[in-house]
Amino acid sequence: MSEELGHPRDTREFMAMWNTVTEDHLMHKLAGVLPHLSRRLPDVRAIDEAEATAIASLLIRALQVAASPEGGVHAAVRFLEEYRVEPGS
Repeated sequence: MSEELGHPRDTREFMAMWNTVTEDHLMHKLAGVLPHLSRRLPDVRAIDEAEATAIASLLIRALQVAASPEGGVHAAVRFLEEYRVEPGS
């Protein structure tokens, strides 16, 4: 990460900064794994780096939903289902 984040003014700002940095780190790691996983699946086209990054971002959000106190696997799947629905349809 090349940009300087500065010092947080309070705990809430610190937590927001921490969550942003953690999410970026996990998204980068997951995006590196996804192309390799796609190559291991039979009859599936391997995804490229750009596709992996886009999918990783969505999956990280779904995992955050699952990890939230009111979340869980069902909530994460519901999030993904709602995401797939195009706006206005």
